[in-house]
Amino acid sequence: MSSFVCRQPTFWLRILVRILPKLGAAPDLTRETPTLRKLMKKPFFLFTFLVLLTSILHADEKKIYVCYRSFWPELQTTKEFGEMGINTRCFFAANAINSAGFEYCKYPLIWTGRNKYDWAAFDQQVDDLLGANPNAEFLCMIDYNTPYWLTRKYAADSFSEITHFAGNKEWRDFTQVWVDAFIEHAEAKYGDKIVGYILSGGGTSEWYEYDRGRSSRIKNAAWRQWCEKNGFTDFHRDTPPETELSRASFENVLYDPATENEKIEYWRFHNEVVADALVEFAKKAREKIPPQKEIGVFFGYFFVSDSKEVSFGHLAYDRVFASPDIDFIISPGTYQDRQMGGGSGPQMVLGTAIRYGKRYMHEIDHRTSAVSGGNGWKTVAEDVAGLKREAMFALVNHQSLWWFDMWGRWFNVPEVRAAITRLKAISDRYIDDRSPSNAEILLLADPESMYGFNEKMPHASACAHRFRDKLNKLGTNYDVYSFNDVPFIDLSLYKVVFLPATMCITPEKEAVLKQFLCTPGRTLVWTYAPGISDGKTLDVERVKRWAGVPYHTEGPSVTPMEGGWTAVYTWEYKTWTPETLKQLVRDAGVHLYTEGPEPVFCNGRLLVIHTKDGGKMRVSLPKKYAQIVDVYHDHVVAEDADSFEYDFQTPDTGIFELK
Repeated sequence: MSSFVCRQPTFWLRILVRILPKLGAAPDLTRETPTLRKLMKKPFFLFTFLVLLTSILHADEKKIYVCYRSFWPELQTTKEFGEMGINTRCFFAANAINSAGFEYCKYPLIWTGRNKYDWAAFDQQVDDLLGANPNAEFLCMIDYNTPYWLTRKYAADSFSEITHFAGNKEWRDFTQVWVDAFIEHAEAKYGDKIVGYILSGGGTSEWYEYDRGRSSRIKNAAWRQWCEKNGFTDFHRDTPPETELSRASFENVLYDPATENEKIEYWRFHNEVVADALVEFAKKAREKIPPQKEIGVFFGYFFVSDSKEVSFGHLAYDRVFASPDIDFIISPGTYQDRQMGGGSGPQMVLGTAIRYGKRYMHEIDHRTSAVSGGNGWKTVAEDVAGLKREAMFALVNHQSLWWFDMWGRWFNVPEVRAAITRLKAISDRYIDDRSPSNAEILLLADPESMYGFNEKMPHASACAHRFRDKLNKLGTNYDVYSFNDVPFIDLSLYKVVFLPATMCITPEKEAVLKQFLCTPGRTLVWTYAPGISDGKTLDVERVKRWAGVPYHTEGPSVTPMEGGWTAVYTWEYKTWTPETLKQLVRDAGVHLYTEGPEPVFCNGRLLVIHTKDGGKMRVSLPKKYAQIVDVYHDHVVAEDADSFEYDFQTPDTGIFELK
């Protein structure tokens, strides 16, 4: 993984794009055929480069935050983090009850009834934090969820059924009245202390859906409106039943668009209704929030779940990322690969957010040994190595982070505090660095293909986070974008492109593949059934056209393809091991920093290597550097070298500057 920043933009192009009218978002390659065809006839290289540079310049205007967050007041810790130089504090003025069954917020309910608000409860929360740290500046989370008294009105709860509420204009309007009043009060009393707002709703206040396809009267009404708007006049008036959604005609894994298109379009509706509501909320919030203050949202979780990839409700993330009213996107580090030796990384598609000119906020909510449990770390040594890994992921990629002390006490151990203090100093040193990506590997998410999956089957998850977790062990870095980004990003350095979820290849997507990806010298890696769908039918014979071998070939198989590119295919992602993946990318000419399964983050200046086992390790560099510095311990480890040896602790995360 690495920085997604454009590779060496020139000054005159920066000037040019500043005076150009604002360019629109990239077309949806599956649904805006006339737009795509029109663009394809333009001098595409210049157009692509200008779109990318516009996004980069827009992103450079966004702030980078290093922040402390807790659900609880944690006043002493707030004070101590301020003393460590971390004055940005996120707090949640919540009305809702969390997924564990108790209140998010220690303070009384603020939204107490229709047009009834207990502002003293909000003021007390802010005043207490300012008492702990008078220098604090705030990111304030706004709770869009239904408080308990409002769940009675709707006989439902937006926390557990956000897709049912998001399509309900009455609920959106009712909620907006509360939000408007909240922003007006917050700005009037604490406007000089609040630097941004975070719009929170749905499941875990991250806009996620729990319903797994269940229906309701409200959702059926929204479905009928959506079908009418999109021309699906032959669909049933009610949403497909959950029992039907859990079955698919092709191996019980993929829906056939010829006979099961209603299921595919239902899942599109299910995801779009949340995205559209969030975009509307952001637009109305922006009208109340001063323009210099930023708006953030939790959204775009693609690398997220074994069994809720589609029903989670985040797949229409392009719509949210494209909103001009949203400045940054938040997600936790992945839950599936956060143990020692894991590579972490966000649950959302970082490259797509940056392509749209957004920054990312990396939520470090990893359970330290002080609280442990679940997939938490077991020792203080693991805490330090893990927190270094997470903080450096954000820094190398030029993104924000917050230390999420969820219920308090997570960061109270002296060694952990010392590590956070040191990491803040390192962040301050490099925060303005914009070293470009040097990744030679690209991983492409494809939400359009995911709509066709029966998510209860393992191949759906394998095409998302499970495959990404495999790439974390390559000993080199990689970038992550979405298929729709391809015409708008610089592909020049990518030698290997992984497309694990690209089951649906329409004629428009085929044109993009041929023009931008299937080029001489490049290797494309596929799993399961690439191109089996053309958007209208399923045909396993199409797989060979992209994979080079018939469907269900165990693999990994390597096939030279017409046009000079190479297809690599394996039916099941589990076939890949760290060793076979390393050999694949090595054969394609990708530089490997380590020979073992170590996660690596880097850009043109910083190199980060995480290891579970530690020990003496040889690190290979892509070129000779005058000096290699151990940033964390502030000493030179090598000079005039294209490799060096380093004795890692067990476990450890090494941070090096390449000069």
